[in-house]
Amino acid sequence: MANQSAIPIYEGQDFYVPYFEVKLQERALAKDVVRDILQVTYKDNIEEIDSFEISINNWDAHKRRFKYVDEQLFDPGKKIELWMGYYGQDRLRLMLKGEITSLRPAFPAGGQPTLAISGLNVLHRLRTKQESQAYERLTDSGIAKQIGGRLGIAVRTAGTNEEEYPYLFQDNQYDIVFLMERARRIGYDLLVEEKGEGGRSEETSLYFGPSDTVQHTTYRLTYGRSLIEFQPTLTTANQVGEVTVRGWDPVHKKKIEVTVKRSELSTRGVGERGGQAAIEQSFNQKKEIVATKPVHSEQEAKTLAKETLERIAKDMVKGSGSTVGLPDLRAGTVVEIDGLGDRFSGRYFVTATSHAIGDSGYTTQFECRREET
Repeated sequence: MANQSAIPIYEGQDFYVPYFEVKLQERALAKDVVRDILQVTYKDNIEEIDSFEISINNWDAHKRRFKYVDEQLFDPGKKIELWMGYYGQDRLRLMLKGEITSLRPAFPAGGQPTLAISGLNVLHRLRTKQESQAYERLTDSGIAKQIGGRLGIAVRTAGTNEEEYPYLFQDNQYDIVFLMERARRIGYDLLVEEKGEGGRSEETSLYFGPSDTVQHTTYRLTYGRSLIEFQPTLTTANQVGEVTVRGWDPVHKKKIEVTVKRSELSTRGVGERGGQAAIEQSFNQKKEIVATKPVHSEQEAKTLAKETLERIAKDMVKGSGSTVGLPDLRAGTVVEIDGLGDRFSGRYFVTATSHAIGDSGYTTQFECRREET
């Protein structure tokens, strides 16, 4: 059954005039500079820092000289905002707030010289100082909140029933890198949430939590109507039926061994309608043993086992596709895809997107993984 909150993009909407806006040092670019822009691209990924690239004409045909390569307008370190969407009131969405980090001029044998201006979002600015910090009697969400306070950025958490650690130590690491490592260890996602409409940006925040708690469906994409193309892949090569974590309890001086089975997961792969039970028969006897990561209690071992198996299960069905430019389709959102049959139609968690506005219009390419819950 399709999620009724999903927005079918072909009903009552128009996508006629792709539009973008670039703000440099909180001011809009001059119109003559905007006319030189050939393409703007924004990319995000749940495992990488969001990035942008602006390709601009670098040749003044009248004055016979380069336009921007020797100017200081786009010097690295300058703050930038990228907005994308469609022409009209309140149609633009804030894609990224960050800074310029590199310039890449091109001097081709034929054709006009260009300049590629690229940079990273706010997470890049959070890699400022390596810290050594002890955390006592805190959950991972509590640690995330504490790190957010130290970095001066709001953190939204959604974890439940988390393990409270007696002691954790951050050993000379960037705060944001340590937080990303904690997220990977327990199967969480760390996402930047950029908010802004109508040219007004709001406070940037971070989301730290599991992907299966994401309830809001951004869009419903239908093959043959709004979904231009889609290539899903179902593979069971790395799937297992259970994960066992082994460790040592230093307080009670005893062995720790906890096993989590597939039936305990919230992620259901292709779901009952897609024949998940029959697919699991092919790997139900395969097991994975985790003995290299330190655990100090049965609860911590169970959390690690469950999140390890959850991460493996989420890799069973992956896909990539493209659609008309949709600025709200971002990494960390959920889409309903239909028109692909029972097995491949359903709920997908978006793991990466690429938005481009250029001569061919506005298109969005995305990568995703199947997550029926």
